[in-house]
Amino acid sequence: ELFQACWNILLDADFLHISRHGIVLMCPDGKLRRIFPQIFTYSADYPEKVLIATIKDMGSCLCPHCLIPKVLFDLLGIARDMRDRLGKLRVYSLARVTMAHEFIYTWGNTVDGLKVQATLGDGSWVPTMVTPPLEQILSLVPDS
Repeated sequence: ELFQACWNILLDADFLHISRHGIVLMCPDGKLRRIFPQIFTYSADYPEKVLIATIKDMGSCLCPHCLIPKVLFDLLGIARDMRDRLGKLRVYSLARVTMAHEFIYTWGNTVDGLKVQATLGDGSWVPTMVTPPLEQILSLVPDS
């Protein structure tokens, strides 16, 4: 959750506003210019990507966007695969994560214990609170 909290600090309301609308600053050449600060790249290896996406490392569902199990990865790219992906979109389940959090931090259950695993289900969920909301992060991604 430390990683998510850092993004929450970086992507505060002021930064989001000026990244969309700009801010007028005096440049070194003495001219005023409207600047649009952006975080344009973030490089990560697999363990960091798992941390960012808040999915279980080497879990049954490796995609942060859908709930397709990895045993069906041989179907990638065919029409059925796209239909299945659209039908099984991943939706952040705050209620499940909150309950798992309570099992861990209030009742002392282990992260890999039966109660926590049963609560999080088969979607490779992890008991990590996502901050800032995913919609806020996605709003910074340019349209393709």
